[in-house]
Amino acid sequence: MNRRRTRRSPPGHARPETNGRVVTRLGPVFTVEDDEGGLIDCVARGRGKRAVVGDRVRFDPDADSEMAPGLIVAVGERRSQLVRADALGRRAQVLAANIDRVFVVCAVEPPIREGLIDRYLVAAHAQGIEASVVFNKLDLAYEDELAEIMEMLAVYPPLGYPVLSTSAEDGRGLDALRAATRDQCSIFVGHSGVGKTSLLNALDPGLGERVQALSYASGRGQHTTTTSAMYALPGGGEVIDSPGVRGFALWGIDVEGVRHHFPEFVERAAGCRFADCRHVHEPQCAVLEALDEGDIAESRYDSYLKIRASLQSDDDFPNR
Repeated sequence: MNRRRTRRSPPGHARPETNGRVVTRLGPVFTVEDDEGGLIDCVARGRGKRAVVGDRVRFDPDADSEMAPGLIVAVGERRSQLVRADALGRRAQVLAANIDRVFVVCAVEPPIREGLIDRYLVAAHAQGIEASVVFNKLDLAYEDELAEIMEMLAVYPPLGYPVLSTSAEDGRGLDALRAATRDQCSIFVGHSGVGKTSLLNALDPGLGERVQALSYASGRGQHTTTTSAMYALPGGGEVIDSPGVRGFALWGIDVEGVRHHFPEFVERAAGCRFADCRHVHEPQCAVLEALDEGDIAESRYDSYLKIRASLQSDDDFPNR
């Protein structure tokens, strides 16, 4: 990756604490962009340790610790955050902060997992973050395969989740993606190997990010990106490239709250007999009636039931 050099003060010249934004984190070291556009590597103390990419922070640029010249001392209030449960399901893991839109990227390989897409959409909805789905690697899809995938993804636009089709390899769909990322802070998320970093390179070839091919031995994607990093795009807007995942465990949503993050359920809930209808087996449930009539996608309802089951058991298996 092409990295910009961090700025240090001349010897004997101390600068006061100042404000900036975290643009990269690698282990204990944060790269902070100050309000003048300079980049300074920092470590953190106290509440500063909770900083993530996208956070506004207060930092001392001349703390001169052993690992970095700067020190983050405070984190500003977040207007949004994309959060998941950690591997043990015991703590919140904030992936990025102050995001305007989540782009859930999927591809032919590794196979699309609708349950994983739906979990990201629930997490985004819970934070009031707009979301889109990106089907990447158009160049690898056979015609009949592509038709099946487009039918699968057609459930999302009517719910307010646009679907973009792209190929980082031949450039198809990139103009639409550039327009969708303009003038906002976005994050690319999704399964390992779907080409998030390749898309970022295609949007800005100057980044020179390393891109790994799929591991054909396992059929799983390599973790090209191991840390989240924010990049400014030439046409305006910023994109956070996040590490690929195997699954996505929800955090901060209880089992009875899940239904409020499926827009098609919310739209019909007023027609249910019971105000607290869970849309599982209750009589005169408008959601179940819409499901029977084909007005709610079976894949979405299946995701809903699986999310409920995982939250009830406190054992999260996003892709089962």
